[in-house]
Amino acid sequence: MTSVINVAGVLARLHGWRGSISAVLFMVPLLCALPAYIVFQNWLESTTLKAEWTLKGPACPMVAKPSPVATRRHRPPMTHWYGDVRFTRSFGAVSCGSVPENPLWPSKSYRVCRFNNPGAVQVFTQGRTVIFEPGPGQPATVTVRRGQASCVIAGGFQY
Repeated sequence: MTSVINVAGVLARLHGWRGSISAVLFMVPLLCALPAYIVFQNWLESTTLKAEWTLKGPACPMVAKPSPVATRRHRPPMTHWYGDVRFTRSFGAVSCGSVPENPLWPSKSYRVCRFNNPGAVQVFTQGRTVIFEPGPGQPATVTVRRGQASCVIAGGFQY
């Protein structure tokens, strides 16, 4: 009788062990898929942001000092900081975004701001000031990437 009980106990242990192995084998693909899913989500969001904030257009003229036409207003220019970059505009509204540098692992990003009618835009980054003057009534998109500011005449937006 004891041998029958021992065989039943051994068979129960083997069955439990096999159940554990099959559970582990079932979970391994799921656990491997999770990092791949996270990387895919990062890539998808990064490429979407890059497409949304990258605009084509003629380059904004760089000037040493804004013209009186670009700065004529009854109030002082409006200034805001976005990360470590300071933007000053004469008129209008602004919308900014942060775009990841590396779409697979977005640990660093660059700044992009769209202006609907800035008159002139002063960009201060890494101890330097650059002044862009897209022209009266023109929209502008300013990108600051790795400390370098660039501007294109494009990218107005509506509220």
